[in-house]
Amino acid sequence: MSIDPQQSIKKISPLQAIVFTGTISILIVIAGTVGFLVMQHNLLKNVEKKQACYLELLDFRGKLIEFDLTRTLQHSLHADGNERIISSKQSVAVLRLMYEKILNQMHDAGLQPVAPMHADRQNWAAVLSGENLDLFRFGLDNTIDKAKLESKVATDGLVVINQFFLFFIISVLLTLSITAGWLLHNNYRQTLLPLAQLSGQLKQLNKDIPESIHDTAKEIKKELTETEYSSDITQITESIMSFCDEIEEKNKKLDELHIRDEKTNLYNYRHFKEHLIIDIERAKRHGDKVSLAMIDIDYFKKYNDTNGHIAGDHALKNIADLIVSQCRISDVPARFGGDEFAVLLPETDSVTVREIAERLRKVVSAAQFQNKHQQLASRLTVSIGIATFPGDAPDRETLINNADRALYMAKSAGRNNVVTFASMNTKQSITG
Repeated sequence: MSIDPQQSIKKISPLQAIVFTGTISILIVIAGTVGFLVMQHNLLKNVEKKQACYLELLDFRGKLIEFDLTRTLQHSLHADGNERIISSKQSVAVLRLMYEKILNQMHDAGLQPVAPMHADRQNWAAVLSGENLDLFRFGLDNTIDKAKLESKVATDGLVVINQFFLFFIISVLLTLSITAGWLLHNNYRQTLLPLAQLSGQLKQLNKDIPESIHDTAKEIKKELTETEYSSDITQITESIMSFCDEIEEKNKKLDELHIRDEKTNLYNYRHFKEHLIIDIERAKRHGDKVSLAMIDIDYFKKYNDTNGHIAGDHALKNIADLIVSQCRISDVPARFGGDEFAVLLPETDSVTVREIAERLRKVVSAAQFQNKHQQLASRLTVSIGIATFPGDAPDRETLINNADRALYMAKSAGRNNVVTFASMNTKQSITG
């Protein structure tokens, strides 16, 4: 005696079909979600460690450059017979402590320094002198590039896991939809047709284009408001919309993590460099000008030593906020390294950038910063060097170098000063 499959299906009530398929789907989703959360937590922790390592390396490089510049200036003053200055042993000790901390962080993050960066810790002073310092800085630069690359790879891996989980959930929902629709299509026409439309929209989701998540959620919301769905489909649709919103928000946070400096919330050096390349090339095509302002906090090490690093971090953030307050929408304020900042100003001539820099210098000079005793507010100032493409430099590397030279001149001239590279050339011509 043969059994008609359709008759057997009819004996299964819609509630039984929903309970069975729903239970299986919930178990799969719970298992997948637990696995995803564990993996996401581990990956996110790994990303944070690598990002922190990368930022610490940049900070260490800034301190090393500052130490080298200070030592060069000291030798110059001693050669002129103006003043005899002995290099501070404290600076060497601070650099060694930072180096030890970075090595521990790199080991914890699974990063290995490039060979030239393996310094002799027993003879640290010798490492920071002459050719040894150049070799050490070479290894440091390569290690920074390596840490940056591994940080990006870890971040990309986190994004891939999020996308994989999205498609896992979608696959479960599609399986649930097909199974329930096959069992209930004769009784729930109102449920089957909307479900098919929803499946079609989800198939259009492109995992390589984050904007498609937003577009998919928007289309689903439009369908939800224009068509009368059953309560089951409405709940599923709203869940998918909520999930798409969460994925979109996480992608935005990951993007911000990748281009922002952790301490100041300014753009990081990588993002600044990308904008510099683009803006210089655009200026070459259209005959525009691009200006660059390099900003350094005067006597910031002394402020840190007096008030502590926590107060120093607060001061860095406050000055970064002041820089942003004086920037236009098109400008790109970034943390260049240590206590040095850079502001890229597209389509800006040397006159305009000088006005902006002077305004910023006055705003910072007038600001008050918390000191160690919190009785009287401390004051900080900045020195600013300016260079403009193409008048002051034919390419982006020269533009950075010339702006940095102008910054050095501003600090040599007494600090709390704005110097343009063009004015340096003018003075040299007059002297000649």
